[in-house]
Amino acid sequence: MKIFLSGIEAGGEFPLVEKEFKEFKWMLCSYYYLKQDVFEKVLKKSELMMIDSGAHSFQKGKKVDWQNYTRRYADWISKNDSNKILGYFEMDVDNILGYEKVLELRSILENASDKIIPVWHKNRGIEDFKSMCKRYQGKIIAITGFKNEDIRDDQYILFLKHAWDNNCKVHCLGMTRQKILTKVPFDFVDSSSWKQKAIHGNIGNKKVTKEYSRNYRYNVMIENLKLAINMQNEYYMKWRKVNND
Repeated sequence: MKIFLSGIEAGGEFPLVEKEFKEFKWMLCSYYYLKQDVFEKVLKKSELMMIDSGAHSFQKGKKVDWQNYTRRYADWISKNDSNKILGYFEMDVDNILGYEKVLELRSILENASDKIIPVWHKNRGIEDFKSMCKRYQGKIIAITGFKNEDIRDDQYILFLKHAWDNNCKVHCLGMTRQKILTKVPFDFVDSSSWKQKAIHGNIGNKKVTKEYSRNYRYNVMIENLKLAINMQNEYYMKWRKVNND
């Protein structure tokens, strides 16, 4: 299992983080927030990367030219692809546009790269998941890890097994709930919890004072990032034989 840490490109902290770490393992960045100079630096320091479309970062309450945004995303992919980048997540905005439109946007992206990762949602139906696994054999597919949204906790292993039976690797988005990760050996997951904990004044599971968090927020963030890197190593070692890594 490779845990991709997300959120490093947003919020302006990267110049400080860059000074602290000579290299990263697995990082996920959002196209929406990603500045070119930051992308190039993260890519250089990372063993592997994934890129999210960023579609969910700006859709609420905004009028969006989805075709134009998707074409710009596709153009950026064409210009910046690297062997270090495992994949690019599709524009999974079913809740806004409907699935048929999502398929149109996916087609635009797939004309730019063969590394586009489809993201299944329950509105598409279980038969669509099965057909997606057949179509994307040998590639990465994605499901969501948000609790009580698309998939019940006890169902994840069933989704993973079906994907593996079709020679697909599975990325579970937004999943670092250790209760699940100790039981379900996803190929890939991602989370920004290291950053969220810093924002809310936690170092790992330990709450720090508001004063300390306010005055030493950078220190809190760095300590959380170090703990997240330890978590990357822990789960990689736990599941590497199962994942054939």
